[in-house]
Amino acid sequence: MSASVVLVVTEDEELLAHYVRCGAEAWNVSLEAAWLDFEMRAWVQLRLPARRPLDVCNIGIGVGTWDDWLGHVLDLSIVSVDRDPGVCRVFELRQRRERHPHPATVVCVDVLDGMLGRQRFDLVISVGSTLREAGDRSQFLRMSRASVRPGGVLLLAEVGMGASPEAETVKRLGDLWLACTSFNE
Repeated sequence: MSASVVLVVTEDEELLAHYVRCGAEAWNVSLEAAWLDFEMRAWVQLRLPARRPLDVCNIGIGVGTWDDWLGHVLDLSIVSVDRDPGVCRVFELRQRRERHPHPATVVCVDVLDGMLGRQRFDLVISVGSTLREAGDRSQFLRMSRASVRPGGVLLLAEVGMGASPEAETVKRLGDLWLACTSFNE
């Protein structure tokens, strides 16, 4: 009869694993990643509603740096949505441990399931690979737009190897492209 061993991972160990994983990915320190961050932030900055306070939702947390930036730039707490429970947990933990001045309210749901329900926001943003990874593009757009208050804005900045037909701004760096689209509701 063998004894079972239960390993308990502490929050410190979980965060360290996150930082090591992010630091080990060559993409995260690449020229292309820096270019994308700069271009997306510049594009979004010009389209942020001037009125305050705002109710803001970012769909797709990833490593969370976009959500961190939005909180700082807008000087408020945002709602950050992702369908991956691990991503949500590490993001909440990291923001708390790093003492982010405007920690996000993290919601772990799949937007395609309509899980944002009747919540409405002045600004809904989705950047990077979120739209592509969502699966059903039309459903994602429908559900995202339904989450925008009348008079609000939906901002999409997609990254990949080809531009979406509705993109208003397309920029390229070699084979990498950034397609940005805004919808005023």
